[in-house]
Amino acid sequence: MHHLSRITFIVLALVLTMGICSAQAKDEIRVSGQPCLHGLPTWWAIEDGWTKDKNIDLTYTLFPSGAPQVEALAADQWDVGAMGTVPTMMAILRYGAKLIAISNDESETNDLWVRPDSPILKTKGFNPKYPEIYGKPEDWKGKKILVTTVSTVHYALDATLKALGLTEKDVEVVNIEQGQAVTAFASSQGDVVCLWAPFSYTAESKGWKKVSSGARSGAMIPGGVVVRKDFAEKHPDLVVEWLDLYMTALDRMRTDKAGSGVWLNKYFAGYCGLQLPESAIKSEFELRPIFSVEQQVKALTAPDEASAWMKGVADFFAGQGRITKADMADLEKSNFGIDASFMKKVQEKRAAKK
Repeated sequence: MHHLSRITFIVLALVLTMGICSAQAKDEIRVSGQPCLHGLPTWWAIEDGWTKDKNIDLTYTLFPSGAPQVEALAADQWDVGAMGTVPTMMAILRYGAKLIAISNDESETNDLWVRPDSPILKTKGFNPKYPEIYGKPEDWKGKKILVTTVSTVHYALDATLKALGLTEKDVEVVNIEQGQAVTAFASSQGDVVCLWAPFSYTAESKGWKKVSSGARSGAMIPGGVVVRKDFAEKHPDLVVEWLDLYMTALDRMRTDKAGSGVWLNKYFAGYCGLQLPESAIKSEFELRPIFSVEQQVKALTAPDEASAWMKGVADFFAGQGRITKADMADLEKSNFGIDASFMKKVQEKRAAKK
């Protein structure tokens, strides 16, 4: 009897141990983002408990811009994340990251601003191909431009200068992070400041005037959703699980802008330390088109969409002297790091549930 009790105790202990282990056996996915619209989905999923009944746990790290985010990728500090087009290209080129989704079209919300008394505002549409760009070449020459370099808004600046027949050699480029750029420009430093949303709305609230943007200068700027190469290879199912959650948030952001705006306001104010008026929150959804799963699959596979957009970014890198002909050949061979397989699996997973 004593012997049986001992066996029962051991079995019970094993069952309890297995239960505890299974309760803790969630896979961690380390996610990165920025104080931008494309950072909202993962933070929202965490805050609203979307993973409670799933086999994954999410941790979220905020970065001020793409350059330090890419550096952290190189140091193996995150697995999946959202960033601008330019850092996406750098992550693909240098570290083999995969582009698995488009977070949003942020062409219009990467923009260039001046003060109301700027001479740049005197002329509009100097180049009839770009009627919404302000200023003549001579108005821009020699101007001190505050910009976060190697970023999406740097790409918009480059496209704007090209539209005016200029290059960066014709202006003075000052590298500065976004929050510091707003502060510096407000204290009369620089002649032009290059921002992305939500910092653009701060510029608008201060009465500064938009003189160009990615959209106005012909630069398509898709936000990138990327995955670290070895994580994609070792844990494809986890990537799909997280991407499905990310797309759930994008679906809500497309169909319920008011409700999503409440969460975006919480994200900006409570997590990113940014106070924005309701009009700015509304503009985030009006100015940034968001793609459905079906649209994502098309964008990632159509030759005139994501690959063409990334080719534009690669040309920008080449113009900056940051990539070589060999780099360009590698990018083209890899189809600019685009991998539609994960989004297709999300599509299949959802179709199976119907």
